[in-house]
Amino acid sequence: MIRFLLIAVCFLSASCFAKPNNQLIVLTTFTLESLQPLLAKFKEEHPSMTFTILHRREVAGLRLLEQNDHDIDIVISSSPSLFNYLSEQNSLMPLNALNYDSAFQRQRFMQQTLENVAVFGYSGYGLMWNEDYLAKHNIKAPDSWESLTDPQYFRHLVMSSPARSGTTHIMVENILQQHGWKKGWQLLLQIGGNLSSVSARSYGVSDTISRGLAGIGPIIDSYAYRRQEHFPFIGFQYQPNSPLMPSYVAAVNNINPAAHSIEFIRFLLSDQVQHTLSSSSMNKYALKQNMTQPFDVSQLNYQLMHQRGMMVKQLFEQTINQQLIRLNQAWQLINEVKRLPHLNNAEMRQLNLAIKLASTPPVTESQAQDPHLLAVLTMDRNDLTTVKYANHWRQLMGEQLEQSIALCERLIEQYENRRKN
Repeated sequence: MIRFLLIAVCFLSASCFAKPNNQLIVLTTFTLESLQPLLAKFKEEHPSMTFTILHRREVAGLRLLEQNDHDIDIVISSSPSLFNYLSEQNSLMPLNALNYDSAFQRQRFMQQTLENVAVFGYSGYGLMWNEDYLAKHNIKAPDSWESLTDPQYFRHLVMSSPARSGTTHIMVENILQQHGWKKGWQLLLQIGGNLSSVSARSYGVSDTISRGLAGIGPIIDSYAYRRQEHFPFIGFQYQPNSPLMPSYVAAVNNINPAAHSIEFIRFLLSDQVQHTLSSSSMNKYALKQNMTQPFDVSQLNYQLMHQRGMMVKQLFEQTINQQLIRLNQAWQLINEVKRLPHLNNAEMRQLNLAIKLASTPPVTESQAQDPHLLAVLTMDRNDLTTVKYANHWRQLMGEQLEQSIALCERLIEQYENRRKN
């Protein structure tokens, strides 16, 4: 479809008709700026080839791939979801002709290796901050996800949403797997209380911090290092006990297969690219390159992440992204009540109830394991079943936060009355 449109646009060029499958159409969640130099190098070896980059977020990319008449040749992403779908649909071209070490790939990067998907680089993630911003607001640099719950960071944080960023989805899922469903969401909701905004894209986090619009945020290392090249006040630290984040590439069967799909994957795995990958526009570690800041790497259960992916994305949207004002208010009041001296037992019970209401998701762990519920959820805004569940969760979370706010306001009022008397 896209290739046909491109041919129509360039109908005056004889080469468009003579060699239509010399067009390489690349779907990626990476930025255009990071990929274009690599594709330009590949084109030097194949001068007759033309290429088109389709930059899409994960959900939009899946929608394109689900179209029967798509003509995407290559998929490049750190998001396993795109490749899971293509693998399940048997839509991937075999990579038997490539001499890459799949055993090494499986051992270092994944518990389950998807057949015909190659890893050509990897990243880690951590916390990025603006040192000038921290000094201006007299706050300390964070050292962990848990530290982001500190009241000093109120409305100084920014992050993306797992519904909009595959890398953020991995970060959120890692928290849930390490802490468990209940405690993991408690941590996420409390961090949510300190957010100033939820970025529409993952690289928007680094942009917001660099511009001084927020102080701190979780981010993939390549975005942080790119900012450090231009701004000396940017700090970054990897998060221990987090997974490595592979950069995947696969060739897709489509109605008009390109001539150079497999050759392009061979190019990404070549010594020529691998030796310069970390200093290139991609800013990825090469396959056998060691990290500049070593940390304890943990394995992620990608199968579990895939099974409940829609659930986690929808819950984050309805309980954090759509509730940001209420979350801010609830946790600001909770922290204000915590500072009040001489709370009696009844008041402490009310405070604990307010904390529970503001940190409990509207889906229990057992509900999150319901195969029927997991199967019917999508990210389609027009899917009536998903809309029904999403609206219900948003309403429940909103009601919980309103109750939490009311409890805290009552406790503060009681304290003020007692102090006056």
